[in-house]
Amino acid sequence: MNAPMPHPRRLLHLLSLVAVCAHGALAGATLPPDFPTRSRPARPDDPAAAAFLGALASSASTAEARRAAWETLSASGSPPPRAVAKAVAQARERAWKQLDELIRSRTVRQAAAGLHKTIAPKQAAARGAVGASGFSKEKLDRAMAPLEQALDDAIGPLRQAEAFQALRARIAELEGYAVGCGLRFGWSDELLEALCTLRFVARYAGKPSWLETVDGNRRLGACIDPGEHACIARLNWHRILLGLAPVHVDLRLVVAAKKHSEEMVAKRYFSHESPTPALKGFGARAAREHTGARGECIAAGGGGGAATFRMWYYSQGHHKIMIGAGPAVGVGRCRNTWTLMMGGSRMRGATASKMGRYVRDRYRAADDPARLLALAKWCADNRLITQAQDELLRILELEPDNQPAKKALDRIRGRAKPRNH
Repeated sequence: MNAPMPHPRRLLHLLSLVAVCAHGALAGATLPPDFPTRSRPARPDDPAAAAFLGALASSASTAEARRAAWETLSASGSPPPRAVAKAVAQARERAWKQLDELIRSRTVRQAAAGLHKTIAPKQAAARGAVGASGFSKEKLDRAMAPLEQALDDAIGPLRQAEAFQALRARIAELEGYAVGCGLRFGWSDELLEALCTLRFVARYAGKPSWLETVDGNRRLGACIDPGEHACIARLNWHRILLGLAPVHVDLRLVVAAKKHSEEMVAKRYFSHESPTPALKGFGARAAREHTGARGECIAAGGGGGAATFRMWYYSQGHHKIMIGAGPAVGVGRCRNTWTLMMGGSRMRGATASKMGRYVRDRYRAADDPARLLALAKWCADNRLITQAQDELLRILELEPDNQPAKKALDRIRGRAKPRNH
């Protein structure tokens, strides 16, 4: 007969016996999503770290000098010291605050002051164009044109300002260091453009409370692929132009969406309906990650996050989901296959921290069985039993004869053979 489902502590003990070390990257359970897990304690005799910290702190240093110091620091291949990660984290937050100050500056404010007043009377017609019968690309473009033109006119002075160009370059530089420190998963110019425009739109076309959502999403977005983050930012920029609140990033939906994209690639199908009975619909896939979903969009093809958003933008059914299917969003891609899920809820405190850690470490593990086994152990440690099972199944897809994963999965499923007496 089958053995009973083990207590989570017993499951943790089993996984501890069979798991292997994943470069020490999975220690700690309640750290914030952007905690630099790839950092190390600083050594007293670490001149490369001291040189980089000095260049980062000096107002006289150039970008070229800082990059040279970073390259020297990174040459060993070891993770940056924790002091470096902390300094980079603080510098990037200062840079984003400086961007907000520039957006609020007198010159920019004067150019943007009338944006909300200009677009407000046209927002209902634009929303109506999405749901109207006889939907077409041409009709949508005509309805959106006044809003997009008003935005271009309002944001023009900001984009042309030398201070903005310098600050954009500074943010891009710092976010690149953040990737190297493990503070974020990735970075791209596409994401930078989407986030900068989104902050401007939220300030001058939205409500003050929406800025909190935008900033929270920026932090949670550090856990995910930059293309996925850019897609979400582009969606929220569009929603605000329509007079709708931005949606929150729900990392549980990100995981559900990404797993669906992965399955579509692995099993070579393209559909909202999964061949796996337990994952047949998007509602079941979201529930498996302990959240909910009211709609799903899928896409296949080249391009980044903004281009994928545009594909859904010109499809009436997908567009309606993106602007009306819930308060939260998750986007996940595998190669050129994308999934967006709407619904969910806002994540706070321990839930956000735990899922941020899971999502980030899942991305880093990629298809490495050793790292996936360590991730499964961490999931069990943090009572993410379903997620632990999913990662063990991924290992067995990669290595069907992986005995440690088989034993752990048998225990999770309650299928371990009883001992002979």
